[in-house]
Amino acid sequence: MSMSLVEDFISNLSWRFNSENNLSDITWTMCQTSDIFLDSFLHFFFPDDEFGEIYLQRELSDEDCRPDFYFECEGETFLIECKIWDQNHHFEQYTKHFKIQNDKLGYITNYPMIKKGYTVRTWTELYLYLQKHIPKDEESLWNGYLEYLKQVCVIFIPQKPMNTDGMFSLYTFYRSLDEVFVVDNEKYTASIYKSKIDTNNGGNIFGTPRDGIMGKYFEVKFKHIRLKQTWGWMGVYFERENPLICIAFDYREGWGKPVYDLLLDKVDNLKNGKLYNKPYEEEGAIWFDFRQKDKFNSLTIPSKQISLLKSYFQEVLDTIYKIKQEL
Repeated sequence: MSMSLVEDFISNLSWRFNSENNLSDITWTMCQTSDIFLDSFLHFFFPDDEFGEIYLQRELSDEDCRPDFYFECEGETFLIECKIWDQNHHFEQYTKHFKIQNDKLGYITNYPMIKKGYTVRTWTELYLYLQKHIPKDEESLWNGYLEYLKQVCVIFIPQKPMNTDGMFSLYTFYRSLDEVFVVDNEKYTASIYKSKIDTNNGGNIFGTPRDGIMGKYFEVKFKHIRLKQTWGWMGVYFERENPLICIAFDYREGWGKPVYDLLLDKVDNLKNGKLYNKPYEEEGAIWFDFRQKDKFNSLTIPSKQISLLKSYFQEVLDTIYKIKQEL
């Protein structure tokens, strides 16, 4: 089912607003927007307390203390500290400074943690808790936030049992890219770029590393056209049930910028290729998604699968060459 515009909008914030402060700001916005969300958020951390009229302040600065959330309710003070990967902790500092009991400090991280005398929760636990408390008339708002949370905190909740049978296929694909990238024809020369470089977070295209991505860089030198040497990325997103093979050229100087700049104002007018879907711009990169997955999976001889990937790779480069040549 496709997401509503509200869900899509909030979810898309995860691509640009993914720091700890951003996560706290978006969560604060949810608390300000929905009283039901605020109540659920507080009861997640403080299940035994009842809340009437609440005073909420985001990131209260008091001397050398700055908790992410400061609450007052009927004369009681509550704090919530939010962490994603940061491990600079403030348990005793906050309880001592604000003169509160340990159980009035809510603490949430993106990794399992035990702190004697305190309760530390995880964003995955919050995700599952909120899922069970979504009000019908605020479904889009909450689902958008949950999708945002899922992306920023890399939340993964297994739905199916694991099967090791297909794991070697991923390794085969990864190693086959070395061969896919070797091309020398009248239009361009291409090859793998630093085969040992870690590109398995989306080829460093994104500001934040993301799990479930594997690929490699390639370099290409175009002939007879004025287009600088370019470095692109090809790989697979396997964090989904239907993995996606794709090629990307990002905006960074010294990487994919020559191709990115060439295609940016033309990408909306480009069409499907034989082996790739209509290109698009996203996250500061131009993407060409492989569209012959069924044909690829039906091939039973590895060399023929590699040949198909090589044809896809060259079709993308041929398209870039033709666009530049026609200018």
